[in-house]
Amino acid sequence: MKRVLAAIALLGGLSLSASSAFAWDYFYTGAQHGNVFGTYKVNVNLDDYLPLQSGGSAKAMGMGGAYTAIASDLGAVEYNPAGLARISHVNVSALATANRTTTIGAQGEKTSSWKIIPTYAGAALKIGPIAVGLSKEVPQSKSTYIKFASTQRNIRAPDGWVMSYDTLSDKMDTSALDTYVLTGAIKLGRLSVGANYNSINGEIKREFSGRVTTPQRYYWWNTGGVMNNQFQATNTVGLKGYTIDVGALIDMGIIRLGATAKNFKGKVDVTQKMHWKDNFDMGSNNFFVWNPAQTKNTMTEFAPTYSAGAALLLGKFITVDLDYVTINLQDSNKALGRLGAEVAVIPGFLFARGGVKSDFKSVVQGQNNKTNEYFLGAGLKLVALTVDASASLTQAQAGSSGGDMTGAVSASLKF
Repeated sequence: MKRVLAAIALLGGLSLSASSAFAWDYFYTGAQHGNVFGTYKVNVNLDDYLPLQSGGSAKAMGMGGAYTAIASDLGAVEYNPAGLARISHVNVSALATANRTTTIGAQGEKTSSWKIIPTYAGAALKIGPIAVGLSKEVPQSKSTYIKFASTQRNIRAPDGWVMSYDTLSDKMDTSALDTYVLTGAIKLGRLSVGANYNSINGEIKREFSGRVTTPQRYYWWNTGGVMNNQFQATNTVGLKGYTIDVGALIDMGIIRLGATAKNFKGKVDVTQKMHWKDNFDMGSNNFFVWNPAQTKNTMTEFAPTYSAGAALLLGKFITVDLDYVTINLQDSNKALGRLGAEVAVIPGFLFARGGVKSDFKSVVQGQNNKTNEYFLGAGLKLVALTVDASASLTQAQAGSSGGDMTGAVSASLKF
């Protein structure tokens, strides 16, 4: 909860002192709420958009993303490119997510909808010890809808005016963002190494808004009209460039080790266009509007992410993987623990999976926001076809109370 609020507050224009390669400094000059003229510095944090992840495969997602040391299919492109060297001769795979998102409409109405979103498709070929693959990824969109028991007051307009809200929606749309990945890997005995070239082009659109059920009114205003009850904002981020990933795997029998360096090199041009609107302290039916010009920067460090994993394979029955991941951004530093397990209910045919992803260090602007998310998954193998499914138990719990939820299904053909 704290992480969601902090991210929205940062993106919504809360003035901050930190300087980052992933933050834009805007300057708003004009009359603020209350008609006081001045110039105000607005720092907008972009870290919440990064890193870009599609999920790769429902198998990996069902294990909480703990896949660094056991990647052996096209999902390796997402978690460890060295794993592509462990595929059979031909591998074709696709992943889709089902998302239910809830947003606040222009009149304050609650709107929910389900969408099936293809997030990954790829094909790979292995000849001898060498494998090559080409994939298209659409990073997973994320959204949040929260109904609070009491009025919240920790989000500010670009000029610093405090907003009031008891309902909050935050929707991120990545459907217009395409990432194409060219992967190469080679198996050298027990060691496998691989690399990705990621081509990024498109945009992410984020919409967030807040409403308060019982707005504060001042005695000198009439009771008609709309005032003090809403804010709405959009942020459109355009991305164009490339990044490079490398990875390695070592197979020592019942133990496997893996390591990756994702986005350790690259260059990405980033544009940003903001728009803010609220009706606090503006009088009946009047709005404060902030609409700055588009900005453009070039990133040479685009969410560098490093992971190390160790796996234990007990024959064909049980596989356990433990990963440690660090994401280095100037406005936020994250350390993730990912633990996943797979059990062969019917060896070679039916599999059950579970996992946990723990953000045991997620420092944003000096505040540590820790979260745990739990996952379940299942897999069915039919000769050359494998079908996997996964779901987040944490999101399922939120969905049962009206919030957003996501599930995933992937299928792959192996020859």
